[in-house]
Amino acid sequence: MSKHLSLRLVVALIMVGIGLVGIVGATVYEFGSARRLGPGYFPMVLSVILVGLGLAEAITAVVSRFEDLSSRIEWRPMLAILAAVAGFALTIHFFGLIPAFFVCVGFTSLAEPDFGILPAAIIAAATSLLAWGLFSLLLGMTLPLIRFGF
Repeated sequence: MSKHLSLRLVVALIMVGIGLVGIVGATVYEFGSARRLGPGYFPMVLSVILVGLGLAEAITAVVSRFEDLSSRIEWRPMLAILAAVAGFALTIHFFGLIPAFFVCVGFTSLAEPDFGILPAAIIAAATSLLAWGLFSLLLGMTLPLIRFGF
């Protein structure tokens, strides 16, 4: 490792920090048990996993003798994923589940320059159908499939 911190180590430490904040935030809620999960169970488990993955990445970044070959940030995929998350959040609120998946998959397909519109439409339709089956049929949640209006 050079005199400077590697990008991998910085990202790993950010992951550990986010995981620790999640652990602290999850302690506010009841943990429950394995039979009857409380509202703090799932965030706690995910945060512990995130801390573990971050520590593993930090160790590999420190032990690794190879420098980061590419420390250049790829802006296109990063912006496409951020737009997909924001687009999904806004679209599901105003227009429902099915349009939200089409917006999300549409934005994420922009991350790869050679990804076509037909595969994106097929993936969006399939994920919409699976999400409807999971949330509506299996879990009994009432998510609006299509909503018009504000």
